[in-house]
Amino acid sequence: MKNLITLLSIKEFIIENELTDSVMLVLHPKNFDELAMEYIVSNNMQIERPFEVLGISIIEDTDGEVAYNEIDILEVAYDHHEEFEYEYLRAAV
Repeated sequence: MKNLITLLSIKEFIIENELTDSVMLVLHPKNFDELAMEYIVSNNMQIERPFEVLGISIIEDTDGEVAYNEIDILEVAYDHHEEFEYEYLRAAV
């Protein structure tokens, strides 16, 4: 996704791609901060990291792998051997 990332564009992205809570969206740190600020202002509230939009967790890229104005999708795979362990699988968008 090469367009400006806003709350509206994130909602549209989630709906258009029929995403479920089995994924997380990963954003470039600057995009994450901008989106978080927009979320705070529009909802008059504080947020914690990660935060959710339409039930999808939004997290900040801390590995330097997501380019500015791009969205990465991480698939959350439940590990059946360990009750509370999750594996994150990177998917290209």
